[in-house]
Amino acid sequence: MKTFYRTLLVYLAFARTSFQKRMQYRVANLAGLTTNFFFLLVHIFVYTAFYAASREPQPLNLTEVRTYIVLCQAFIMLMPLWGGRSEIADTVKDGSVALQLVKPVDFQAYWLADALGKAFYYLLMRSLPAYWLGKLLFGTVLPQQLGTYFAFAVSMLIAIYLSTAITITTRSIAFWTLDVTGVNYIAHTVITFFSGLFVPIALWPEWLADIARWLPFEGLIDIPFSIYLGTLTGVDIWQAIGKQVMWTLVFIGLGRGIITRGFSRLVIQGG
Repeated sequence: MKTFYRTLLVYLAFARTSFQKRMQYRVANLAGLTTNFFFLLVHIFVYTAFYAASREPQPLNLTEVRTYIVLCQAFIMLMPLWGGRSEIADTVKDGSVALQLVKPVDFQAYWLADALGKAFYYLLMRSLPAYWLGKLLFGTVLPQQLGTYFAFAVSMLIAIYLSTAITITTRSIAFWTLDVTGVNYIAHTVITFFSGLFVPIALWPEWLADIARWLPFEGLIDIPFSIYLGTLTGVDIWQAIGKQVMWTLVFIGLGRGIITRGFSRLVIQGG
């Protein structure tokens, strides 16, 4: 038990260091907040025009779609997939991964802890200001039940770790290619589309929505925000959260396999 407690303190220290490191870039955060607000306005205007021209009933009303868009722009930076550069790949490319390998910590768990500290920073400095600004300007809806807030928080936390697990898996390809730009671009495009970041999956054609629901990526965006909006209720909420947990474990296992194979063939240039 003492060993577990000490290990937990070590990774919490990594998370705290990650948080403190990002506190040095407040001006950059302000610029990022401005960018989020710009894209928020663009999406709001597009959907407002769409609903004004639409004559068919939609699964979500305009206020719910506005809320979904505000949530996307507010919480997207919590996830490493969209909220940071290829730090893992960079450590392999410049050789600094060797410093991490000599530390008595798990490589994958280290990056999960780093993501937690980063997410907490962006929650305070980006998500909450962006959310309340969006609510003030566009009148977003709030969940009616306290349990919905709890389920949303649980789902968002799992979404952060799912995003981290996917990021570690895709960027660990750097052990073979060094430059992961092409892999990142393809993965980023596919995941962004099927996560529901730009268009809520509830508005998709049924055949395309069925494809998205078979993939893990709706667990990043659509599932937590659908919980918030109340379009997922009762047992469906926990089934969706269970799906998030399952895919997180799958990508953690896949990433661990790739990392283990990568370490076995790792050669540090000049050493």
